[in-house]
Amino acid sequence: MSANLSVSLDGTRCKSYGICVSVMPDVFDTPPGSPTAVLLRDTVDADEREDLEEAARGCPAQAIALNSGPKP
Repeated sequence: MSANLSVSLDGTRCKSYGICVSVMPDVFDTPPGSPTAVLLRDTVDADEREDLEEAARGCPAQAIALNSGPKP
């Protein structure tokens, strides 16, 4: 069984570039009128790690963090 990964989004850093939404639309969203992206869920399956890492690397504001294991 694969362990989940926790993901966090720093709303003070996010500038709504939308890269995270394009890579993982089931995890991130930018609601109309919102100045930042939002998390739709704060854990992802381990098999989604590659996509999550791509979203984090692609974020110009470096607002995405991921950790192994459940969210504390």
